[in-house]
Amino acid sequence: WVLTDHLKEQLGERESPKECVFEALKTPSENIWGDKGREIYHKIIQGKLLRVVVKRNVVITVYHTSKIDKYWKGK
Repeated sequence: WVLTDHLKEQLGERESPKECVFEALKTPSENIWGDKGREIYHKIIQGKLLRVVVKRNVVITVYHTSKIDKYWKGK
């Protein structure tokens, strides 16, 4: 997977360690297809959902949310 410079900045701002991102990519709790051909990897970490959005092996964005029920598909 490719982490863009912009994404690396986001990781620092959002306090999402790269290790958590790679953990979600390697062993997701769930992965789903999003809009525009994007694949979304979900990993629950410390009671929050980490969402890693990828398109063609490029990580577009990463963020934590407490709204697990909103995004979790249960697949």
